[in-house]
Amino acid sequence: MRLNYNFAFKNSKLKEWQKPKPPNILVTNASLRKKITYILNGFNNNSELFYPPSLIILITVFCHLFALYPNSVLKKLEPQHNKYSLYVRKLSNLNSSKNNIKDKLNMIDKYFSESTTSYLFAYYLQNSIPKGVQLNSYSFSDNGFDIKAKSFSLDTLNQFLTLLIESPVVDKQSVIVDNIKRFESNIDSKLKKVSNYEIEIYGRIVKLDDSQREDLYYESDAAGLFQKLKRFKHLKLLLKS
Repeated sequence: MRLNYNFAFKNSKLKEWQKPKPPNILVTNASLRKKITYILNGFNNNSELFYPPSLIILITVFCHLFALYPNSVLKKLEPQHNKYSLYVRKLSNLNSSKNNIKDKLNMIDKYFSESTTSYLFAYYLQNSIPKGVQLNSYSFSDNGFDIKAKSFSLDTLNQFLTLLIESPVVDKQSVIVDNIKRFESNIDSKLKKVSNYEIEIYGRIVKLDDSQREDLYYESDAAGLFQKLKRFKHLKLLLKS
């Protein structure tokens, strides 16, 4: 077994000699020139140890120095970029809200553009009834109408039919007269008989555009429907812009 013990200095006044370390010039009062020379010699004598890290440090410092100007420009533009990003988000939210409103308008557009409202039909029907004509019944839908009326005179029924055909909400070419019937009834104690006529009329409804509908609302004093249609058209115009 190997013993790690030096017997040469046992019971001896001899002391082990150690090679003195060279003085560190950097911590002495040597001149700056000598210190720089000492550093350069240290680099040259240990080039494989100092050159690679030194090169990396120099490249890193150069990159940082080179990036100082672009970074300063970016710092100056950062408030504008933040402002631009804020406007982009607001614009995106606005477009999203705009598309949602468009979808909702498309859902209710048919109520303003496809059908003729019952108000307009009833208004012009009322204006088409002359004195002496009585309506027994009538029905109305977006596709057409069915009217049953009676009168003591064929002339008044003919006048009623003419006024109905001239109505702006009725398709003139579609009007059909059917089931003209004549009945006789007593009107006094002397059993005097008079004729009573009944008529049935069919027809289709005109599909009005927004401009026609607006004019008819104005003509028929439908202030609420008129204002509602104007707001709807104005909103559609704003969303297209």
